[in-house]
Amino acid sequence: MGESVLLADVGNSRVKVCQLGQTQVLAFDWQCEDDRKQLRSWVEENLPARIVVASTSPRADEVLHATVWQGLPLQQLCTADVPLEILTEGTGMDRLLSAWVTWQQSQCAALIADCGTAYTVDFVDANGRFHGGAIGAGLSVQERALAAACPHLDLPVAPDTAIPNNTAGAVFAGTTISMALAIEGLAQRFERDQATEAARFLSGGDSPRLQEFLPAWQRRDHLVLEALALYIQSGH
Repeated sequence: MGESVLLADVGNSRVKVCQLGQTQVLAFDWQCEDDRKQLRSWVEENLPARIVVASTSPRADEVLHATVWQGLPLQQLCTADVPLEILTEGTGMDRLLSAWVTWQQSQCAALIADCGTAYTVDFVDANGRFHGGAIGAGLSVQERALAAACPHLDLPVAPDTAIPNNTAGAVFAGTTISMALAIEGLAQRFERDQATEAARFLSGGDSPRLQEFLPAWQRRDHLVLEALALYIQSGH
């Protein structure tokens, strides 16, 4: 039996954890003190031989190192650890790992849309070269910003018609449907630039709300954790 390893995906608002070889994923709000205490207790109860972390948030790293990871056997991955040819600068670990695991599994060019606090659309070619992509405000961020700026507008509700005939439907079309169209439009733009077709993968907390409008995209809820598991199983 191998060593016990805890995998941790640290994002802009949440940290998701699971034990290597298990399917249960737990999510904690790293900005919430009670959640951090719960995470620390859970880690201490399970007492892994090491914790393998991929993080996209420097602020989260500061907080978690001071309140959760302190004194624990930590392995924090960096860009140099990702087995891709990276043609970009300053790209977050979440984007790189998601591109690597989808490329490994599909063995062809891949497009990855990760829809969380921010949304990203990235392209990796069939030879495992990460070309980069796009970053924008996530769906929930857009909705909150619109509600704060225009509090008189109705909350978004999916319309019954292709052209919305009420405010709630119009807000839904201008946020949810527009984001789905933006993701697909970016994907097509990247494919045209590279003169190739690519497999499409959809991940992130808002992916369930976008899936209906992106039927060609394969939903994968925990791509970074999948990538961390593959990384460890590959002998790293």
